[in-house]
Amino acid sequence: MNSRFKFILTPAYCLFNGVAVLEQSGACISFLIENNQNEILKARLKRAFENHLGMIRKLNDCPEVYRRIPAVEFIAGTRSQLRKCVSKLYSTQGKSVDDFDSVTGISAVSESEKNQREAAAVLLLDSILNEARLRKATDIHIEQNCVRLRVNGQLEKLLELQSEKGAELVQRIKLLAGMNVIEKRRCQDGHFIYGNHNPFFLRVSTMAVVGENYVGEESVVIRLLDTSRIPLEIDSLGFNLVQLERLEILSKEPNGLILVCGPTGSGKSTTVASMLVDIEKRCGGVLKILSLEDPPEYVIPGVTQVKIDERNGFSEALNHIFRQDPDIIMIGEIRDEESASAALQAALTGHLVFATLHAGNVGEAILRLENLGMQRKLFCPVIRAVVCQELDLSRERNQLYADIAEPKDSFSTMCMRAESEDDFDLLFMHYTNYPEILQESMKELSERHTVEKNIRRLPYFRGGKNAKRIHGSAV
Repeated sequence: MNSRFKFILTPAYCLFNGVAVLEQSGACISFLIENNQNEILKARLKRAFENHLGMIRKLNDCPEVYRRIPAVEFIAGTRSQLRKCVSKLYSTQGKSVDDFDSVTGISAVSESEKNQREAAAVLLLDSILNEARLRKATDIHIEQNCVRLRVNGQLEKLLELQSEKGAELVQRIKLLAGMNVIEKRRCQDGHFIYGNHNPFFLRVSTMAVVGENYVGEESVVIRLLDTSRIPLEIDSLGFNLVQLERLEILSKEPNGLILVCGPTGSGKSTTVASMLVDIEKRCGGVLKILSLEDPPEYVIPGVTQVKIDERNGFSEALNHIFRQDPDIIMIGEIRDEESASAALQAALTGHLVFATLHAGNVGEAILRLENLGMQRKLFCPVIRAVVCQELDLSRERNQLYADIAEPKDSFSTMCMRAESEDDFDLLFMHYTNYPEILQESMKELSERHTVEKNIRRLPYFRGGKNAKRIHGSAV
């Protein structure tokens, strides 16, 4: 459809009045409207559409479908449906405005059209974030004009964008995140808050990637952190009874370092937050718990949470935290020498410290700390446990594989002789939930085998004389 013939409402008008163009075919048009009882708005839209048709009919090249009797329909819808309807301005099928004059090659975009596009970019981002929250997504990926959501560890395609619309969306995100919108070659990090009620903390990362023109393409990843959510109960995460007992004993340690390890998306932060909630419930406010996080992923009742940023680093925050007289300290993630040093310093000064670390097993965790500049003779004596976990998202109910490793009595001396991950692994007592998972898997396989065996006993599957009759009755 030629853009001259389309009846267009600006995104700002749509949001303010609660109406949007749902579909137009010649002289027939349907509107999505929030308040179907608003007769004044309906009358205005009918008059505006009839005037629009009157202008088109004066053109020499007016198509026949625009000369028919006007038909205007109003369909009631929700605010969410309205947002999705307007956000289609940015879909691959929504090419309604010509950016350049076909003859002169000069940009034909007016100031009002630029304002409309900015408003549509705001609306599109709002629609994407609302959909991500609705689907409980943890990340949003925007790359090569494709928007995908990470839900339960898997990426799901949300929508495809026009090239220019994708660029405008990225520019809007970078603006909100406090990034340099002109810089496209360097990696940038930023963040912003979304939503007035139950706000989300959004952490944004951009990186230049190879595109069609080899320059100017960016990959944008947004991590969604719902700061209003409260962590799950520790006994609902997937640990067995023996492991829960060990975790309770560990949480009563007067000092030391407890590491929670695993790959990205394995639930490390959830485990630590749940343990702190359990400690707070059990102690009833007797202990002071402080956490250093970048950024906070949960609101933890009874815990004093401090956000770490570039201006307020781990080392500087730790110096002030010691003056706050804490009993337990939580380090959100050990990712560099500064955070590793902060965790070790806190443990060496007589505090119980919880920290997360990207590592696959006990030996890898020890070597990772050493790789970050920590001396083995200093951090090995303060380690109380290494909790290694991973989530299996292929099942209907996410399965937690966990190994709670506690150092043996000879660990402090023997660790200096260890050279490999396997050497360190032998210096720990391991409490896993693997037997229960294996037993459950065997039970499921046995039940499935029994069902299949019983089905194959039916005459239809045996090909017996009743097979035709059973097949016929099924049809």
